[in-house]
Amino acid sequence: MNLLNAYQTIKQRLSADERAFLRIWPAVDRIEGFLVSPHQERWLFNAAKRLSDHATIVEIGSFKGRSTTCLAYGVKGSAKHIFAIDTFEGNDKDFGRKASYYDTFLANLTGNGLSSYVTALRGISSEVGKTWRRPIDLLFIDGGHEYEDVLTDFETFYPYVVPGGLVAFHDVHDFAVNRGEPGFPGVLKVWEEIAAPQLVQHERCATLAIGRKPS
Repeated sequence: MNLLNAYQTIKQRLSADERAFLRIWPAVDRIEGFLVSPHQERWLFNAAKRLSDHATIVEIGSFKGRSTTCLAYGVKGSAKHIFAIDTFEGNDKDFGRKASYYDTFLANLTGNGLSSYVTALRGISSEVGKTWRRPIDLLFIDGGHEYEDVLTDFETFYPYVVPGGLVAFHDVHDFAVNRGEPGFPGVLKVWEEIAAPQLVQHERCATLAIGRKPS
């Protein structure tokens, strides 16, 4: 079997979702971010893709739009919509610096033709949450990683997650993957003690921890 035939055989064995993800991966991989690649990007893309039409996704913590782009590619061509909540300035606790990256975030979405699927809500998530009233089909929590911040994000937005809706936390670990450095015990604590007991159908994807709100 020559290389071309081998490639065609492998391609035929891939699922439609995997082929779709491989097509968008080069664009996603150019965007700076902190996901455990490509596994977590694939999970976000597929999760968004499988939601029902007109679904609402809330992402808390968007940075320069790597995870947002995965979600947006997953909803492309549908009536689903993503609300990306971030100060777009970083913070001293989690990033060790403050620097505006809002323009970069917008450029990454625009460059991939995804702007119409995303509404950026600039501000502190707890403040944005005070006026939030829309049902949520997928809640992705990846904002401030201190215990109090993660807990506030979950308690603020979880009541709006629809029965059967997905809730995903990023960086659920107490050490940095593959580096042995301190990780994010605050996120792990919220997941283990507060979120997981309220959710069903738990799953993991690297440092993503996921569950569904009971129906």
